[in-house]
Amino acid sequence: MSSEHILLVEDDAVVIHALELQLRNAGYKVVAAGNAAEAIRATVTQQPDLMILDLTLIDGIAVNGLRDGLSMLQWLHRTLPEANFPVIVHTADTSESVDERAQSYGVAGVFRKGEGDAKDLLKAVRKALDQRKPREAA
Repeated sequence: MSSEHILLVEDDAVVIHALELQLRNAGYKVVAAGNAAEAIRATVTQQPDLMILDLTLIDGIAVNGLRDGLSMLQWLHRTLPEANFPVIVHTADTSESVDERAQSYGVAGVFRKGEGDAKDLLKAVRKALDQRKPREAA
């Protein structure tokens, strides 16, 4: 059983349920956040090993003037040193500009909702976790 924690940031309850089930069945510990405020709080209290981040985050994204999931990620990296974990963007947006923006924020990958299957997402999660930078000793 894995001891790795995944922070799932998603505002759609159906998607949260499906992803949580897949990740837990694969042995990961999962904390779900439905908006930016919950994601920020979970980053501080849970210190995740990886984040799966929805881009739109309609509910509560106005926290600290944030526009979307990537601006929340930028704020986390600037404000919280403990936010040094890989991020996989999970989005329904198929435009190439999403990939470019995500790359500029240093995400580990972009996974499109409705494309691929659970195995593909789990492979992306494992790859990102295996490539992450080691945490500094406290």
